[in-house]
Amino acid sequence: MTTIGIDVDRAYSPSRWSHRFSDSEKVIESHVQTLTKGTQYARTTIPCLLNWIVDPTSSFPDHSIDIYFPSNVTGLLPAINSIQPKAIFVYIHGGYWQFLSRNESAFMAQTMSDAEILTAVIGYPIAPYATIDQIVTCIEQALVKILEWAMKLSIKVFICGHSAGGHLASTLLLIDWKTKYNIDHEIFGGFFLISGVFDLIPLVSTYVNKPLDMTISIAKNQSPLHRDSNDYWSALKHVPILCVHAQYDPPTFHDQNRQYGSYLEKIGFDNVKIIQLDNYDHFDIIEQLEKRDQPLTTMILTLIKDSI
Repeated sequence: MTTIGIDVDRAYSPSRWSHRFSDSEKVIESHVQTLTKGTQYARTTIPCLLNWIVDPTSSFPDHSIDIYFPSNVTGLLPAINSIQPKAIFVYIHGGYWQFLSRNESAFMAQTMSDAEILTAVIGYPIAPYATIDQIVTCIEQALVKILEWAMKLSIKVFICGHSAGGHLASTLLLIDWKTKYNIDHEIFGGFFLISGVFDLIPLVSTYVNKPLDMTISIAKNQSPLHRDSNDYWSALKHVPILCVHAQYDPPTFHDQNRQYGSYLEKIGFDNVKIIQLDNYDHFDIIEQLEKRDQPLTTMILTLIKDSI
């Protein structure tokens, strides 16, 4: 992807491409309010386990998981190994690896709970408190904890990431889970990569990189679009993968979404769908998950239902 001759800051500023707001600050303000309200609602209406620590020895902030139980769970504090959800929906928030947290990221938990699906929201340290390499490692460690638990419960795990979270979710395809952790590929139900960024190199020269301080070399290594096909775990080549972007995402995000989906198909992943959702921008595309009757919600719940 070339960025010569364009305003790279604007090209990678999703808030400046919204069709709903002319003020980019208001786009973000509205987004945070929507996510926070949905998360607060979930925390007051659904039995949940907050701050499930991933690594007690870690000094990283927010290296924890929040669990929201499905509607078929009774009791305020169910035994975590005795529940029987239909599936686990894992969510990895966006924010360009430097913004947002678990406290705004369970807005879909009520929707999933009503469908008898458990929601696991992964928290991770953000820049400048952690490097991009450390953030990717923290996501891997958190998913190990979830996957090992899912194997005990004999249920599938579906992983969703939005924006930078889409990038982080895609890095999980680069891990040989069987060799490294003795986790079988059958536990993976699907990946939902929503308005993700998969080539980090263009970000190095933008405002986004100030707290991250990535070099070209680091950005390339952490870009799934630049990783060799041999780096991918071939055991996941049949897992459903949705690469979804919004009509009013920046054109660069359109390109990255299509290029990454096409790259996965090229290297042998045979269950990839590249989708544009019209009439949405970078932010309200993921906000749909708060409600059952939205296109993205329907798409994800249908895939989960058909995969379990």
